[in-house]
Amino acid sequence: MDAGFRTMAAKYSKNTTVLLLVTFALLLDSDAVQGWGALSKVEDLELDRQLKLLNKPAIMSFQTEYGDIVDCVDIYKQLAFDHPLLKNHTIQMKPETIPDEASRAYTHSNDVPNNISCPHGSVPIRRSTKEDLLMENYLKSLRMNYKHWYTSSIDISGHHSAALTFESQNYGGKARINVNQFLYANNSRLYTFWTADGYQKSGCYNVLCPGFVQVSSEITLGLSLLPTSTYGGPQYDMLISLYQDQTTGNWWFMFQDKYVGYWPKEIFTSLAKSADFISWGGQVYSPIKERSPEMGSGRFPEEGYGKSAYIKQIKVVNNEKNGFVDPTDSATKIYADKPFCYNAIHNVLKDDEWGHHVYFGGHGNCTF
Repeated sequence: MDAGFRTMAAKYSKNTTVLLLVTFALLLDSDAVQGWGALSKVEDLELDRQLKLLNKPAIMSFQTEYGDIVDCVDIYKQLAFDHPLLKNHTIQMKPETIPDEASRAYTHSNDVPNNISCPHGSVPIRRSTKEDLLMENYLKSLRMNYKHWYTSSIDISGHHSAALTFESQNYGGKARINVNQFLYANNSRLYTFWTADGYQKSGCYNVLCPGFVQVSSEITLGLSLLPTSTYGGPQYDMLISLYQDQTTGNWWFMFQDKYVGYWPKEIFTSLAKSADFISWGGQVYSPIKERSPEMGSGRFPEEGYGKSAYIKQIKVVNNEKNGFVDPTDSATKIYADKPFCYNAIHNVLKDDEWGHHVYFGGHGNCTF
């Protein structure tokens, strides 16, 4: 089985054991997809059992134009509160401490969907499917975790990365992320991943386990991202912000100018205080000795705008100002373990809307 996995942007803390894949594009070949259908009766029943636990009773439901079913779930009965550490958690509807620039509306080039709206007191949750569970199990089997990021230039696992890294204490960051490629067989989607113990037992994608508290009545994790960029044609990006509320310690996730929800302080250990690492870029996986997939748009960063994937307007949050600021040069560097196949370039245009930005990607088709 040959499968290709690509990320468009990732942020994580090396020592505080969290990984958040804020946009996630994955391509699986036909053999991998067909393999999902070969389930035993026992395996199929187990997936049904898991889905009954994950999908909470809906106040109302509707189907999107892309075939997803979105359930409007009582905000106090969402899956997050099945987490044993959140039994007595009080929902925070918006952050008490808002970094400078986070509260103002942004002009964006990837529209917030206008066809999702849940009744007051409920939140939209994309209904989990067997395909979601199978994909998560498959990705976990590839061990797509922080241990494979920026640890060695010697390949021992089939994982390869090209990214801009920021290694310093911080309380989050933001950036505009170029939207490319497809998740599943239809389109790109907004995805997240979290873990609190270095990928041993905790964590999941989106809401496939308790942890993320949804507060937005409009934006749901897993939503389709359209339109997508085309080579030599129009480019589309989205603004993603992830930062810690300095009053409550909760980690907030914003899509464009919308507060989607947060990961409560209670579910973390070290990350409850701060993070020490952020990265912006891409990662791919292919089995050893098999040809690797493309990263980003499939083009090298030297090709620039309209061709290579990019992440621009990169900012971080520091403790002193509690605002989004440019990352310091001394704490940033480019990591690319196989630059002949995948690479990244960091540029700075401080008086331009691009600010700190990184082009990244590569054609793949390499064997290691």
